[in-house]
Amino acid sequence: MILPPREPQALLICGLLSPDSKLIKSIEQTLSDHFGQVALRSEVMPFDWTDYYNAEMGEGILRRWVVFSKPINLLQSWELKLKTCEIEDGLKQDGKRTVNIDPGLVRLDGLWLFSTKPAGHRTYLDEGIWIELTVRFLKERCDELPWTYPDHRDPGVQLFMLKARELLKKQLSDNE
Repeated sequence: MILPPREPQALLICGLLSPDSKLIKSIEQTLSDHFGQVALRSEVMPFDWTDYYNAEMGEGILRRWVVFSKPINLLQSWELKLKTCEIEDGLKQDGKRTVNIDPGLVRLDGLWLFSTKPAGHRTYLDEGIWIELTVRFLKERCDELPWTYPDHRDPGVQLFMLKARELLKKQLSDNE
């Protein structure tokens, strides 16, 4: 007997960047209003892995990740990036973003991030949205790829990503 394939499961994760810690908390609430309850959050930490966003947001940028408890429908997951871009655009000042929201998916096999920029290692989804495997999960560790971002190479950040994966594993085992 051939069983139908099980739909892959994932949890939404959003990386938040802003020099304003109050804005990070506010954005977390806005995202929760759209995507449901936050199940896991990282500490707010200095974003000092790169100065890529400094020209747009200034210095002293902070980083937080939030993971939402509701499983994601992978077929429409690209719509999450459109929504976060809309939220970012609504908070622009003088044409510059005050917050950067990077949505992605925590799956059992890795951390997948959405992007509006094409690249050779990204797969096109729809409406100008691409997706990439950013970090692979192998057994109980993270495996970096050539394009893994500097902040995703940080051991503390990787521990958080593995914690998010454990949350997904628990949800999947509870549903069996």
